[in-house]
Order: sequence, then structure tokens, then C-alpha cells
Amino acid sequence: MQVVEDVVIVGAGISGLTTALGLHRLGIRSLVLESFDSLRITGFALTTWTNAWKALDAIGLGDYLRQQHLTLLGNVVSSRISGLQTFEMSFKEKGKHGDHENRCVKRKLLLEALASELPSGTIRFSSKVVSIEESGYFKLVHLADGTICNINTNRQGSQSQSL
Repeated sequence: MQVVEDVVIVGAGISGLTTALGLHRLGIRSLVLESFDSLRITGFALTTWTNAWKALDAIGLGDYLRQQHLTLLGNVVSSRISGLQTFEMSFKEKGKHGDHENRCVKRKLLLEALASELPSGTIRFSSKVVSIEESGYFKLVHLADGTICNINTNRQGSQSQSL
């Protein structure tokens, strides 16, 4: 089977889904290929800093995720041997460009929020990429199931062509 796509994103992790959602918000259709049969929600959480929240605001998910995650006020490091505090950092102080925003975000909730905002059919699960080749103005992405995704890299007005 052959499919023609303008943009193909390999991997339905945080970066892949965020890229797909950003493109969707700009009116650009994409296809996300994920080798696993569902979202990979392994890992518990990650700390998101001010710039990450600016990016989440830009794609329309910042307010939704803020409602589910508490602001971090600081960080304390203690010795595993003595149990004594060895370092403390406050996130309350203003930075060079204003207030800091730090939250511990659950990976599962972030991935699910990103995926839920994408149009149906954007993520194709169980789609392992086995090779990528060039053929004239096309990149051909070969999948393990025999599917070939054709990506035209010579379109007028195309926003993104690289893999």
C-alpha cells in the first residue's frame, strides 16, 4: 500500500506529538508513525520550566495542564548517606526575564493531552520505519508492514520537508 503525505513525523513521543499539534494548529496535516501499538507512557514525570510552558501555551494546552499540576516552589537536595540537606534552590525569585514557572508534569497526562487534540488518524500505531530513500522529489518512507509513505519535497509553499 502507498500513501502520500506532506509531513511525516517518526515517533509519537512528546516531541513528535507536540510537532504534529503545532502543525495542526497552523492548518498543516501530518502523519505520526509510532512503532509501538499505543502511546508509550513509561516514565513518571518531568519538570517543565518557563520556556516549556510558553510552548504549551502556544499550542493551546498550557491552561489545561496547569489545572492538573502544582507549581514547584523550589528544590532541595539531601545526602543519601547522612540525610542532611546539601543544597536548596528557590524558584520564587524572579529571573532575568520575569517570574519562573516550574511544574512537575505527569508524562502520561501530557501525552494523552497532546494526542487528544490531534485529528483522528494523525497517529498511526504499529508503524515501524525500516528505511527511508530518495526518489526524485520524493522521500519514500518504508514501513515494516510493506506500506510506503511518499513525501513530496518539492511542493510550492511547503512548510517542512525534512525527515
